[in-house]
Amino acid sequence: MERPQAITHALVDGVRYPNAFQRLYSRDDLDEIEPLYLMTRWSSLAEQGPILVRLKNNGLAEEAYANDERLYRSLSLLSSPASTGDLSNHLARCVTFNVEGGQEQLLRFADPLVIRHWLSSYGHDLPAALMGPIDTWWVADWAPNWAAPRPITWQPFMSQVSSETTKTATADTFPPMGRDQLTALEAVTRWQLKERLTDYFSEHAAEAWQRLPSEGRGQWLDDRLDDAIAWGVSTERQLAIWVGLSLNWGEDYMTASDGLYADWARHSPNDARLSRQDQLYALDAWSRTPAANAPQGVSLSQEPLFIDEETDG
Repeated sequence: MERPQAITHALVDGVRYPNAFQRLYSRDDLDEIEPLYLMTRWSSLAEQGPILVRLKNNGLAEEAYANDERLYRSLSLLSSPASTGDLSNHLARCVTFNVEGGQEQLLRFADPLVIRHWLSSYGHDLPAALMGPIDTWWVADWAPNWAAPRPITWQPFMSQVSSETTKTATADTFPPMGRDQLTALEAVTRWQLKERLTDYFSEHAAEAWQRLPSEGRGQWLDDRLDDAIAWGVSTERQLAIWVGLSLNWGEDYMTASDGLYADWARHSPNDARLSRQDQLYALDAWSRTPAANAPQGVSLSQEPLFIDEETDG
């Protein structure tokens, strides 16, 4: 594994690093601690936002290299000749971005999962204006929980200087966010949902989940989520219910003539007149009653599938 070199700072995600202030201020290997939300209208959330720290030595970085999952998923490492103040001012420009129509949105750019997808979306032409005084931005790259484990690597991001990328970006176009960047953020949201689903199935439907080959679980989840969206689900909870029913009753549970939906519609004809979303809730509840017959050989979780509506992206 290539190890990050010449590290000067770490960018900590307060959401991923609970009790961040207490933990960071109690360390003796940090020179400076700069919460980036502190001078913004989100100052009350400063401890949950991005926190820039200047390192006295490699202690914090070494802990991240030691495969501490909670740590490498909560911080990234920076190499920069700039002062902490200058670096903080530059990174603070990434706190929000404008979408089509001028609407302002927060960018969770301190979360390593977000950073990796976001910076990768620029390809080999990472804008120099975006990197600013950062020489190299190192971000951990790990396997998702639905795939076979593999050693983490540290992915370096460096700016590409050209006549285009050295142009100064105006405030309303910084950070530069095009279609590729928005697609990358959508991919983060889906990754996080797939990990939550994997955690749930591993605990509550382990037998059925283990039947899926580990190398195919990610694509299976994507296919089921796409099926659900095409059918008309509109919330994260509904997505989770759809995928759970697919796992326990088969991928065609909604369309097969002898599938779960057809059995339910014959058993509860009045409920079949509900809206599609309400049909899904009713179908999920009915699937756990004695009247529903599980497919041969499938071990069914009797707990209702519940995924918090709040995303962590």
